[in-house]
Amino acid sequence: MSDASLQSMNDAASSERVSAGDPAATPPDVSIHQLVIFEKPAVEFDPARLSASNLHKKGKLREWCESLAGTIIFVLLFTTFVAQATQVPTESMKPTILVGDHFFLDKIAFPGNFPAAVRPYLPRRSIRRGDIIAFKSPVDAKIPFVKRVIGEPGDTVELREKTLYVNGEPIDEPYKIHVDSGIYRTDSWTPHELSVRDNYGPVVVPPDSFFVMGDNRDNSQDSRYWGFVHRDAIIGKPLFVYWSYEADPYIPTEQTFKEWVEGYLSIAIHFFDRTRWFRIGTMVE
Repeated sequence: MSDASLQSMNDAASSERVSAGDPAATPPDVSIHQLVIFEKPAVEFDPARLSASNLHKKGKLREWCESLAGTIIFVLLFTTFVAQATQVPTESMKPTILVGDHFFLDKIAFPGNFPAAVRPYLPRRSIRRGDIIAFKSPVDAKIPFVKRVIGEPGDTVELREKTLYVNGEPIDEPYKIHVDSGIYRTDSWTPHELSVRDNYGPVVVPPDSFFVMGDNRDNSQDSRYWGFVHRDAIIGKPLFVYWSYEADPYIPTEQTFKEWVEGYLSIAIHFFDRTRWFRIGTMVE
């Protein structure tokens, strides 16, 4: 039998099943909505997503700025009211404090760090004869001075030929030095700024004030020249040396920008060979 005959027979059988109502022979009725159509996704510009991305970036920037601001505020508060790193640029406190000694300053509850309205409510810090204190310079309040307390409120202070007397009694001062063996007399021929170096007073220290001098007695600007230090001017007490570097004396107000830069370059170059390692950790007292 030929292929054409077989095909005719199959077509006839199929027609008979359809006419007889055979479900298997009926083609399915598929709706156009049931067809799955695969399309290439379109790339569209989404302003909402772009805006969200920008907001995320702005949020990160704001978070970073807030963190930086918080750190700056903390450092300012800490260095103003708690502790501060400082140094003495002159030889006035030699040999106790050397030029180039960097030390921490205890500033907790010292009145010089607070507004006048707050000072009456602060705890009264103990300050005794022999203490080393930091205070606002009577010449320039922006520059802190560091000196030793010689007289407390009510004390009578006097210098007689370089010897210190407090309340009429000579005081043993193992911490002081004299670099000039000469003694300036109190007479009409000697300038006042020279005579008071070796002979001064007697004077009575007023209430809430202190008489201070440098340990390097022949090379110190102190109460002999500009008077007493009021309690409200005191900003702290030195604690200990955290780093010491061999440096030359200088006056901060007279240092030019060039000298400042040269100083830091010198430190960077000679850090290891000029650092006084043996002084690190030395208590300032």
